[in-house]
Amino acid sequence: MDVKPASSRVFRETLSHFASGVTVVAAQTANGLVGFTATGFTSVSLTPPLILVCVGKHCSAHDGIVGAELFGVSVLSERQEWIAEQFARSGTDRFRNVVLRSREVPRIDGALAQLECRRYELHAAGDHTIVIGEVLAGVVSAGRPLVHFARRFGSFVAENTPRPTLETSTARQGESA
Repeated sequence: MDVKPASSRVFRETLSHFASGVTVVAAQTANGLVGFTATGFTSVSLTPPLILVCVGKHCSAHDGIVGAELFGVSVLSERQEWIAEQFARSGTDRFRNVVLRSREVPRIDGALAQLECRRYELHAAGDHTIVIGEVLAGVVSAGRPLVHFARRFGSFVAENTPRPTLETSTARQGESA
Protein backbone atom coordinates (compact mmCIF):
# COMPACT_ATOMS: atom_id res chain seq x y z
CA MET A 1 0.00 0.00 0.00
CA ASP A 2 1.40 3.40 -1.01
CA VAL A 3 0.42 5.79 1.78
CA LYS A 4 1.64 9.36 1.45
CA PRO A 5 1.86 11.95 4.22
CA ALA A 6 -0.67 14.76 4.34
CA SER A 7 0.14 17.86 2.34
CA SER A 8 1.67 20.81 4.20
CA ARG A 9 -1.55 22.78 3.68
CA VAL A 10 -3.78 20.04 5.14
CA PHE A 11 -1.36 19.40 8.00
CA ARG A 12 -1.12 23.10 8.97
CA GLU A 13 -4.87 23.69 8.71
CA THR A 14 -5.72 20.61 10.78
CA LEU A 15 -3.19 21.36 13.52
CA SER A 16 -4.27 25.01 13.68
CA HIS A 17 -7.41 23.69 15.34
CA PHE A 18 -5.48 22.39 18.32
CA ALA A 19 -5.64 25.15 20.92
CA SER A 20 -2.34 25.75 22.66
CA GLY A 21 -0.77 28.12 25.10
CA VAL A 22 1.69 30.69 23.80
CA THR A 23 5.27 30.89 25.01
CA VAL A 24 8.35 32.92 24.30
CA VAL A 25 11.59 30.96 24.41
CA ALA A 26 14.71 33.08 24.87
CA ALA A 27 18.42 32.76 25.56
CA GLN A 28 21.46 34.96 26.07
CA THR A 29 24.21 34.18 23.56
CA ALA A 30 27.67 35.59 22.89
CA ASN A 31 26.00 37.71 20.18
CA GLY A 32 23.19 38.97 22.43
CA LEU A 33 19.63 37.97 23.22
CA VAL A 34 17.66 35.64 20.95
CA GLY A 35 14.06 34.54 21.25
CA PHE A 36 10.93 33.52 19.40
CA THR A 37 7.23 32.81 19.92
CA ALA A 38 6.56 29.09 20.35
CA THR A 39 3.37 27.07 20.58
CA GLY A 40 5.32 23.81 20.17
CA PHE A 41 5.95 23.43 23.91
CA THR A 42 4.98 20.73 26.40
CA SER A 43 6.04 18.88 29.52
CA VAL A 44 7.99 15.65 29.06
CA SER A 45 8.85 14.20 32.47
CA LEU A 46 8.34 14.82 36.18
CA THR A 47 11.53 13.04 37.26
CA PRO A 48 13.70 14.71 36.18
CA PRO A 49 11.54 17.75 35.42
CA LEU A 50 11.77 18.08 31.63
CA ILE A 51 10.02 20.19 28.99
CA LEU A 52 10.41 20.35 25.25
CA VAL A 53 10.20 23.12 22.73
CA CYS A 54 10.27 22.77 18.95
CA VAL A 55 12.52 25.27 17.16
CA GLY A 56 12.18 25.67 13.40
CA LYS A 57 15.51 25.27 11.63
CA HIS A 58 14.60 28.31 9.50
CA CYS A 59 13.96 30.47 12.61
CA SER A 60 16.51 33.25 13.10
CA ALA A 61 16.76 32.26 16.79
CA HIS A 62 17.41 28.57 16.01
CA ASP A 63 21.18 28.47 16.39
CA GLY A 64 21.13 30.65 19.49
CA ILE A 65 18.47 28.61 21.30
CA VAL A 66 19.87 25.23 20.25
CA GLY A 67 23.40 26.27 21.21
CA ALA A 68 22.52 27.85 24.56
CA GLU A 69 23.30 25.97 27.75
CA LEU A 70 20.51 27.89 29.56
CA PHE A 71 17.24 29.24 28.21
CA GLY A 72 14.02 30.70 29.55
CA VAL A 73 10.42 29.88 28.72
CA SER A 74 7.72 32.46 29.43
CA VAL A 75 4.07 31.36 29.26
CA LEU A 76 2.31 34.52 28.13
CA SER A 77 -0.79 36.01 29.71
CA GLU A 78 -3.77 37.24 27.71
CA ARG A 79 -2.45 40.82 28.06
CA GLN A 80 0.81 39.93 26.31
CA GLU A 81 -0.49 39.28 22.80
CA TRP A 82 1.67 42.15 21.52
CA ILE A 83 4.75 40.34 22.83
CA ALA A 84 3.76 37.11 21.06
CA GLU A 85 3.30 39.04 17.80
CA GLN A 86 6.59 40.91 18.21
CA PHE A 87 8.59 37.72 18.89
CA ALA A 88 6.97 36.05 15.86
CA ARG A 89 8.22 38.77 13.45
CA SER A 90 11.46 38.53 11.51
CA GLY A 91 13.84 41.43 11.01
CA THR A 92 12.85 43.36 14.12
CA ASP A 93 14.21 43.89 17.63
CA ARG A 94 12.08 41.27 19.34
CA PHE A 95 13.09 42.49 22.81
CA ARG A 96 12.08 46.15 22.18
CA ASN A 97 10.01 47.46 25.14
CA VAL A 98 9.91 43.99 26.75
CA VAL A 99 10.82 43.91 30.43
CA LEU A 100 12.90 40.86 31.33
CA ARG A 101 13.30 39.20 34.72
CA SER A 102 16.90 38.38 33.91
CA ARG A 103 19.25 38.72 30.96
CA GLU A 104 21.33 35.65 31.87
CA VAL A 105 18.26 33.40 31.51
CA PRO A 106 15.76 35.75 29.85
CA ARG A 107 12.19 35.45 31.08
CA ILE A 108 9.44 37.96 30.41
CA ASP A 109 8.22 39.95 33.36
CA GLY A 110 4.47 39.60 33.91
CA ALA A 111 4.27 36.23 32.14
CA LEU A 112 1.83 33.74 33.63
CA ALA A 113 4.59 31.21 34.23
CA GLN A 114 8.35 31.40 33.82
CA LEU A 115 10.78 28.51 33.56
CA GLU A 116 14.54 28.58 33.78
CA CYS A 117 15.93 25.59 31.86
CA ARG A 118 19.21 23.88 31.09
CA ARG A 119 19.65 22.14 27.72
CA TYR A 120 19.24 18.40 28.36
CA GLU A 121 18.99 16.85 24.88
CA LEU A 122 18.57 17.83 21.24
CA HIS A 123 16.72 15.82 18.60
CA ALA A 124 16.46 16.49 14.87
CA ALA A 125 12.86 16.18 13.65
CA GLY A 126 12.20 17.18 10.05
CA ASP A 127 12.48 20.94 9.68
CA HIS A 128 12.68 21.46 13.46
CA THR A 129 15.03 20.74 16.33
CA ILE A 130 13.40 19.46 19.50
CA VAL A 131 15.12 21.00 22.49
CA ILE A 132 14.53 19.16 25.73
CA GLY A 133 15.23 21.28 28.77
CA GLU A 134 15.66 20.37 32.40
CA VAL A 135 13.68 22.80 34.54
CA LEU A 136 15.90 24.45 37.15
CA ALA A 137 13.37 26.96 38.50
CA GLY A 138 9.80 28.07 37.92
CA VAL A 139 7.61 31.01 38.88
CA VAL A 140 3.82 31.21 38.56
CA SER A 141 1.73 34.39 38.51
CA ALA A 142 -2.01 35.04 38.61
CA GLY A 143 -3.90 35.73 35.42
CA ARG A 144 -5.35 34.10 32.33
CA PRO A 145 -3.31 32.52 29.54
CA LEU A 146 -2.91 33.69 25.98
CA VAL A 147 -4.19 30.93 23.69
CA HIS A 148 -3.53 30.29 20.00
CA PHE A 149 -6.30 28.66 17.95
CA ALA A 150 -6.99 28.67 14.19
CA ARG A 151 -4.12 31.16 13.63
CA ARG A 152 -5.62 33.68 16.06
CA PHE A 153 -4.87 34.70 19.62
CA GLY A 154 -7.48 34.70 22.35
CA SER A 155 -7.90 33.89 26.03
CA PHE A 156 -9.21 31.01 28.06
CA VAL A 157 -12.17 31.40 30.38
CA ALA A 158 -12.88 28.52 32.74
CA GLU A 159 -16.43 27.42 33.41
CA ASN A 160 -17.69 28.04 36.92
CA THR A 161 -19.18 24.58 37.26
CA PRO A 162 -17.63 22.51 40.04
CA ARG A 163 -15.61 19.48 39.07
CA PRO A 164 -16.18 16.17 40.80
CA THR A 165 -13.50 15.24 43.29
CA LEU A 166 -11.40 12.13 42.84
CA GLU A 167 -13.46 10.35 45.52
CA THR A 168 -16.73 11.26 43.77
CA SER A 169 -15.39 10.05 40.42
CA THR A 170 -14.21 6.79 41.97
CA ALA A 171 -17.55 6.22 43.71
CA ARG A 172 -19.48 6.80 40.51
CA GLN A 173 -17.27 4.39 38.63
CA GLY A 174 -17.84 1.77 41.31
CA GLU A 175 -21.62 2.27 41.23
CA SER A 176 -21.85 1.69 37.50
CA ALA A 177 -19.78 -1.51 37.61
